[in-house]
Amino acid sequence: MIGPLFSSSARGSGLGLEASLNIADDIHALGVFGQAQRIEDSHTRLSAGIQGNFMLLGLELGVMHETESRTHVATTGLQIAPFFSFIYGSLGLRLGIPLFATEDQRPRYGFEGAVVLSLKLPVLLGGTSVAAFPHL
Repeated sequence: MIGPLFSSSARGSGLGLEASLNIADDIHALGVFGQAQRIEDSHTRLSAGIQGNFMLLGLELGVMHETESRTHVATTGLQIAPFFSFIYGSLGLRLGIPLFATEDQRPRYGFEGAVVLSLKLPVLLGGTSVAAFPHL
């Protein structure tokens, strides 16, 4: 599934795309995700990792990278994002924990907390679904 991704944090608002692929079984799912966002015309935020769902609750765990801007150096870290999924998207809280940054006079990006909304159209790629709702 692929769809638009919106976020809001102290760094500003972001607009981008999220793609995910899940293997669903009854009331749980496990899969992978990838995200790309432009944050306030200043830099790009990329992330990828694994995600899991249990009924309507889910968790993303992955690696994030924020590109350099005029005020910050490029920073790579950990992304943890609990979310609530509904049929056509998800609403979650994204936590970005910086781990590595390039050496420079400018500071690295700090800890990030953001509210994230993604919209997606679930598509069954094969087999049949026994779940009462599609997983995202």
